[in-house]
Amino acid sequence: MKIKQPVKVGAVFGGGKKIRPVWFIWEGREHHIKDITYTWGSREGRSLLYHFSVTDKADNLYELCYRTESATWHLLALEEGR
Repeated sequence: MKIKQPVKVGAVFGGGKKIRPVWFIWEGREHHIKDITYTWGSREGRSLLYHFSVTDKADNLYELCYRTESATWHLLALEEGR
């Protein structure tokens, strides 16, 4: 299901371009990330986008996106209970 909503994300920024989301808040609930299953990058205008496919403890699959130009996060999609 497509979501496309801004979310708050707790992330660890390491050396270089390493970013690791740890949790996010969506609809008033905090979701702890169990696994990062896939990452990829894209561009939108001048902004670099970092995409993360992540799961939670209920095995829901989420797509998070970090936009470098605005330093914002969005939840783009959800696939429930794989």
